[in-house]
Amino acid sequence: MGSIKFTFVKLIAKFCVFLLAILLFSNVNSLAGENSVVENTTVNVTVDTLQIKPTESTSLNSTSGIIEKLPGTKINTGAEQPKEGNSFLDIFLSTEEITAFKKHLIEYANNHVPRNVRPLYIGLVEKSFDHSIIFIFVGLILFFIVNIVAVLFIFNYSIKRKSYKERFDKIYRKMYEEVLLAYIFGTISWETADIKLKQKNRRANRKILISILMSFKSNFKGELELIIIEIYTKLGLHQDSLAAANSFDNYRKVRGIMELTHLYPEGAKGIISNLINAPNDYVRSESQIAYIQLNSEKPFSFFYTLEKPFTKWTQLSAFNLIRMHQLPVPTFTHFLLFKHYNIRNFSLRMITYFQQLENIPLIIGMVETELDDTRFLAYKAINDLRLYDSRELIKGKFESEPEKNKLEIIKAFRNIGSVEDFDFLEAIMKSGTISMKTEACRSMYYMSHEGREKLLATNSSVIPEIQLLIAHVTDSRN
Repeated sequence: MGSIKFTFVKLIAKFCVFLLAILLFSNVNSLAGENSVVENTTVNVTVDTLQIKPTESTSLNSTSGIIEKLPGTKINTGAEQPKEGNSFLDIFLSTEEITAFKKHLIEYANNHVPRNVRPLYIGLVEKSFDHSIIFIFVGLILFFIVNIVAVLFIFNYSIKRKSYKERFDKIYRKMYEEVLLAYIFGTISWETADIKLKQKNRRANRKILISILMSFKSNFKGELELIIIEIYTKLGLHQDSLAAANSFDNYRKVRGIMELTHLYPEGAKGIISNLINAPNDYVRSESQIAYIQLNSEKPFSFFYTLEKPFTKWTQLSAFNLIRMHQLPVPTFTHFLLFKHYNIRNFSLRMITYFQQLENIPLIIGMVETELDDTRFLAYKAINDLRLYDSRELIKGKFESEPEKNKLEIIKAFRNIGSVEDFDFLEAIMKSGTISMKTEACRSMYYMSHEGREKLLATNSSVIPEIQLLIAHVTDSRN
């Protein structure tokens, strides 16, 4: 950090010196040019300067007449002084203030600036007051320097603050973990533990305590899990989580829902039910996952009141919860007629995975829906559940389907097809795309012994790629 500061300061100093050198050089050149050209020289003459002693017959007017005879001269008797305009400084200062400021700068040069540099300094001051744009450049340079210093100060402060917070969290986390573990395993009483939990009422420390208890909850089971929940309520940390869950900030709301779900289930149920249809995707998703976890008897009953989409991330999380916590699996065919296609698609996936055959006609009927993805999942369910009675139906739907669904229909005949479907698959191998030909050949080859013999006996004049297709589907690498 010190080297970074030093580099920046050196850079700024070099820049300023460079700019001042340019200004000084330009002043010297301009002054030299002005001294080398003498045009319409103005001579300010007074009687004392010419040392003309007036006599009885001599007057000021006669003296002026003599001087006027000098060629190329103009007389300024001092009655009128020309005013030097300074458009920039005149905005902020009066003429007297500008004159005093200029005088102060020159006096400073006489007292502090070395003799050999003094002419250049005074020339720069004179030039600066003649061309006030220089003050603008100086102001910009100072503004730039102040900004750099401010950035360095903020950067340094942020690093120190972050380092302090990390040390703070590390010290208190270690102390709290030791005390809480001692209480959980019965080494100390709660009164002793409560005393040893120093500064537990500070907001930052309470967050550390909640984080530690969340970690313990995910690693301890059985009776120890109940002790962790007891600690959570004894310290009053559930009030912090309830406040977070009811806040307007979505990040805090999600954090509060997670904490209540794991450490205060009874308090979480009332809040979660009201957030199932929250406008924010993250809040809604976390609430739905919490509902599934906390309502083990009817984990998907919120489908009946769901108005917002059931996202794929929530679907995946719900599936993992069912597997991890061994939740009772409902009959998903009840949800196949719901208005949300997300729920229908999720139900088809669950029906296929859990091999639910409670309502086969309803599953087969899903091939009539409008959405391509839903029909795809219905064809996949027919294949995986071995629904043989749907063969003629899906053959009739084949021509009107997109290629993705066509491929799933062809794959289904590998498991539910029969000799009667050979002509259907052979027609695909003659006129379909290469992907469809490959899947039709695979389905026919592995469908039955008869299908394999028919393929091997097929002449290349009927299906030109038949040998290549058979070689591909029988290769163990494919």
